[in-house]
Amino acid sequence: MGCGSNQYGGNVQSTDCIRDVIRKIIDAQRKVADSQTVSCDTSCERSIESLLSPSHEQRPHRHTTIPIMLINKNGKTFVGSGLVGKKRGSDHEHFKCVESPVFRVRGFAGNSPNCVRLEILLPVHKQYDGGGTDSGDQSHHHGKGCASSCNYFGKSKIKNFRDTGLCITVDLDCFCGITCLDPITPIPV
Repeated sequence: MGCGSNQYGGNVQSTDCIRDVIRKIIDAQRKVADSQTVSCDTSCERSIESLLSPSHEQRPHRHTTIPIMLINKNGKTFVGSGLVGKKRGSDHEHFKCVESPVFRVRGFAGNSPNCVRLEILLPVHKQYDGGGTDSGDQSHHHGKGCASSCNYFGKSKIKNFRDTGLCITVDLDCFCGITCLDPITPIPV
């Protein structure tokens, strides 16, 4: 499926289209951050419009992030992973592995038009109250190289996503599709 005239709806195909959508997401997120100082129901175009709308769908405040998922050239959802250090004082007490197919776009890496920095976002399955009820620490991955994001999360209902502070750099030439979720404000680390 090519980009055609509906280049932002649902899953966007082609590296050039992905690059264009990523640029629009970065621009939209910067506009929201600057102002706050910090035809599908779900599509990249609608998510960008919603992020920039002053009050969309009775939301009390503007969101800051359009979460994305990327589809590799084999048609599988890309899952990012890495280790996050847990700090106590100035020493690292331990490292914890995190993985998720959902990302926040942080920006292009250097002057590269193809390499983009993505922050891994973890799902929040329960009401997060800061007191440990966030179940985003649990792994819900159902097999490496998931063909779909639905397989990754199973039947878990996701209420929001949480920052991890873990950023990875990816080459957009490695992907053929992008899915944009509705705008959110991730729960801080």
